Amino acid sequence: MVNSYAALSGHYDRIMTSGYYDYGDYARTLLDLLADRPRLLEIGTGTGLVVEKLLELAPAGAAPDITGIDHTESMLAQARARVGERARFLRQDVLRMDVPADFDAAFSVGGVWYHTPDPDAAEGATLLCSHLVEDADNIQGLRNVHASLRPGGVLLLARQPAHHDHTRELPDGLVYAQTIRRTGEGRYVKDYYVTRRDDGHVEAHQRSPFRAYPQERGLDLLEKCGFRAAYVSDNGLFHVYSRR
Repeated sequence: MVNSYAALSGHYDRIMTSGYYDYGDYARTLLDLLADRPRLLEIGTGTGLVVEKLLELAPAGAAPDITGIDHTESMLAQARARVGERARFLRQDVLRMDVPADFDAAFSVGGVWYHTPDPDAAEGATLLCSHLVEDADNIQGLRNVHASLRPGGVLLLARQPAHHDHTRELPDGLVYAQTIRRTGEGRYVKDYYVTRRDDGHVEAHQRSPFRAYPQERGLDLLEKCGFRAAYVSDNGLFHVYSRR
């Protein structure tokens, strides 16, 4: 199963809107790349922050038809409250997806799969990171995404900055911290903490394992699941894969 963020769900928006991501940049890039692909599937939609920006920034009368899936109900409840009936949000695990096979594009900003720079490889090389740690689960999940796309559909995976230990102040007297440790070849565990600034009391803690595949191995994995590398967006925010 993909990592659950239930323990952090009450603080998720504070963390993610405190500079963790620039949702406007991601949304504008998606709208530009997918202008002729109206049926979109977000994998790991969380609290709907990306969907909200897509709907806000889309040209009048040309908003995409978006379905977001996530398996953490407390996150989906926030997404539905945020967006209302302007998008669909389904409680689904990517390993057991049951969605129509008619999407023009699927995307993940970090919900399941994403790219980061590879510090141990040549400049420009990236890691394929996943919240699924086993090869078999990644293959199953990617094949499910492949099955959800129309022929000619595309998969877009966001590129994030390198992950590292850091601390950031949040509103309401809170502090966010994350620590990362390696547990094996290409395997890591990330701990997320939200604490009170005044006394250090831990308000929330989430531990999430993740996997990082070197570039060639990541490409082989995607190829095995029916995806071929097509291009990287001009601003470097998305790697685009075509459905074979």
